[in-house]
Amino acid sequence: MRAALLALLPLSVYAGTVQPPGIPFKAPVTVATGFTARVLFSNLTTPRGITLDANQNVLVVERGLGVTAFSPAPRWGIQVDDEGHLYVSTAGQVLVYSYDAGSKTVSGEACVVISGIPPDGDLTTHTLQLQKEGNALKLLVATGPQTNIDPTARNPSSGRSQIRRFVLPAGCPATPLDWATAEILVYGIRNPGGFAFHPTLSNTLYVVENGASIDNVTDLTAAFVNDNPADEINRVHLGGHLKFFGFPDCTTLWNPTADPTGDPQYTTLQRGDQISLKLLPERDDAWCSDPKNNVPPALTLQAHSVPLDIKFYHPPKKTTDKSFPRSLHGDAVVSFHGSFNRSPPTGYGVVHVPFPLSDTYDFLIQATNLTSCPGKCIRPVGLAFSNDGRLFVSSDSSGEVCLNCCPKFATDTFVNSYQLSLRRNRRDIERIDNRVPVSL
Repeated sequence: MRAALLALLPLSVYAGTVQPPGIPFKAPVTVATGFTARVLFSNLTTPRGITLDANQNVLVVERGLGVTAFSPAPRWGIQVDDEGHLYVSTAGQVLVYSYDAGSKTVSGEACVVISGIPPDGDLTTHTLQLQKEGNALKLLVATGPQTNIDPTARNPSSGRSQIRRFVLPAGCPATPLDWATAEILVYGIRNPGGFAFHPTLSNTLYVVENGASIDNVTDLTAAFVNDNPADEINRVHLGGHLKFFGFPDCTTLWNPTADPTGDPQYTTLQRGDQISLKLLPERDDAWCSDPKNNVPPALTLQAHSVPLDIKFYHPPKKTTDKSFPRSLHGDAVVSFHGSFNRSPPTGYGVVHVPFPLSDTYDFLIQATNLTSCPGKCIRPVGLAFSNDGRLFVSSDSSGEVCLNCCPKFATDTFVNSYQLSLRRNRRDIERIDNRVPVSL
């Protein structure tokens, strides 16, 4: 089904958007030893999702504005690929546009390829992930809960807090694919903010999840919820029996001894253990602790970090002094948007997660003075690796996009930007993906 014709408005360089080398972050950041970071673009309008097209143009979702394409300087030597499709999600649909990476333009009408996604609720962003299986191109779409703790999410048919998969048609369907008829891959993941396939495990999906706010849960003190529940990385094996990942009934401990006086019932447990939120009498701590009922996380993350994206590093055949180290092949990076009500604040950075998973991760970049956050601190959202092994990061509240790479950083110049006018009358575009052979 075709949507209304959308105009493309190519713009000259935004004044104050494309930054020359040496422009500081709006708030100081600390970068891991062996890495460097700099601001590429600033003064953006709440930049969220981010990806790169076949020409390595950086496509950024600006909430309330649309999608902006930033083009690299010609000395990058990127070849032009004039074919591609750009996928974007709105609150209730997935749209696809014909996109030209050479001119950074969309043409023709948008195609509504998926409809019927639950459009309401506390979290209405829908992460997208393309998957190629043989000759079939598939699209994974995520949904969040209707409310912070959403009882309907325990029912797979609710369409809430889950990931579904669609086989994409060759062209624009006369009738959009219906959310209700899609394959359900996983449910009970509260807010699948970001997910990605491991580069060597094609049927294993890793999903970052934000724990629920449990401030109003009976018998839990303010000191306990200040350090609980944990955020998570979940491992989903596709092709097997549909499994439940706990939300809304179960949650994961980060600090069992956060309040040994007010909540002593948890002091004998360990970080990563599953506990019940006591929504149903039969779904108690013992029920939640049984992996036959509730799949525990593959990795437990600091409470209130708010992970929003995950990407795996697959190094280029020929690395450069700008690339991530080849030794990080198969490892992940995760964006931590940062806490909004924890004392002291936590998150506000991007972490490196070694694979195989252990109990550790380390920051590649983080706000230096966490006590000043949120303020003007970086609040990372979207992540994207370029074909030459560099990492682009969007930060929504500070309006910045930065580049994180290895030492010997050569100055990269972005020469112009183009506003892809993809605004919709219903809800702003939140997530993007592209139907071109790039490393995401």
